[in-house]
Amino acid sequence: MASRLKDATLKSFQRIIDLCIEQKVDFLLVSGDVFDSEMKSLAAQLRFVKELERLNQQGIPAYIIAGNHDPRHSWMKELKLPLQSYLFGADTAEYITFEKEGERLADIYGVSYATQNEKRDLDGFYTRRGNPAPFSIALLHGTIGAAGPHENYVPFRLEEIRGKGFDYWALGHIHKHRVVHPAYPAVVYPGNPQGRDFGETGPRGCYMVELRENSAPHLAFVPLQTIRFEEVTVDLNGVEDISQLHAAIEQAIREAAGSSEQESYMLRIRLTGRTRLHGLLHKPGEVNHLLQLLNEGQLQQTYFTWIDRIELHTLPDTDLELLKKGNDFIAELLAVFDAMEADPAQLEAVISSADKEFSSLQARKEINELSAEEKKEITEQARWMLLDPLLKEEQ
Repeated sequence: MASRLKDATLKSFQRIIDLCIEQKVDFLLVSGDVFDSEMKSLAAQLRFVKELERLNQQGIPAYIIAGNHDPRHSWMKELKLPLQSYLFGADTAEYITFEKEGERLADIYGVSYATQNEKRDLDGFYTRRGNPAPFSIALLHGTIGAAGPHENYVPFRLEEIRGKGFDYWALGHIHKHRVVHPAYPAVVYPGNPQGRDFGETGPRGCYMVELRENSAPHLAFVPLQTIRFEEVTVDLNGVEDISQLHAAIEQAIREAAGSSEQESYMLRIRLTGRTRLHGLLHKPGEVNHLLQLLNEGQLQQTYFTWIDRIELHTLPDTDLELLKKGNDFIAELLAVFDAMEADPAQLEAVISSADKEFSSLQARKEINELSAEEKKEITEQARWMLLDPLLKEEQ
């Protein structure tokens, strides 16, 4: 799995190059963070150059700026980009004029990050110069508005760049694709072409952009990821047996993956609803066995659907509130668990007493390192391990 995930980013970039060639675009814009870190491998750089060569062989140039993950100084001096691929410097905003059949069509401006912790006001560098071509385009790596989960590198405001006379701002840094402003000027984050974890769910790809004189540009997002991360909720209300459980999960997987035949899926499944299987699902090892069954044979497929985790948020089909009102042992048992849930100190006391039962130092260490969520899950498992046999006796 690790190797499949590692190759996914390169394959998504290959798909971008394929798209450029198929659509016969005029040029490719890359607004920073080609690589994840300054310590980029030689192999990664060579594979990147190989794809640019494939693009340039079709007469399609590429214009690139360096971002916070791959600042300009970290690019190897020995690494020569193809003739029609241009990596902007870090001193000030430069511009390259794109010509087609001898006609000047676009001035493309860009400035790279000098260091990872870029502190300069980079958007201030962007001023159109000379005799402008019909279109002016700016590549800028930074944060417009709220950064969300990303660090706030080179922050700027939409109002600051709207009046600079550019027709299109190709932005980088934010990993989620977003049209900040649709026209006059168009301001666009394409996001990253391949999600890296479950913090980056949904489609990933690039934008195909057509600039037109005296009219709004045409912006089309094209999904190109090879592995898509998604979180799926499965409602188990009314599910009464293992066959129905398996069928409900399989149906949810099919709906998440749709009819796509050119991408793999990494899924996290959240089981919800009131079901008779609640107690069984919370027994130790049951979820892992279910995971193994669902994932069996998937990694042998060219395009797979892999379940990373199953999260339990189900409720028992048994009316626990009614049972709590009884005068029997079950009611007393439920009261003990309710007290532990309401008072963390009581739960800690129980865990501490369990700790003393273990002679293994490793076992004690693992108990002491349990997170609050893990303690809650263990408590729920214990509740149903005790409750299930009692309920069966009453039936």
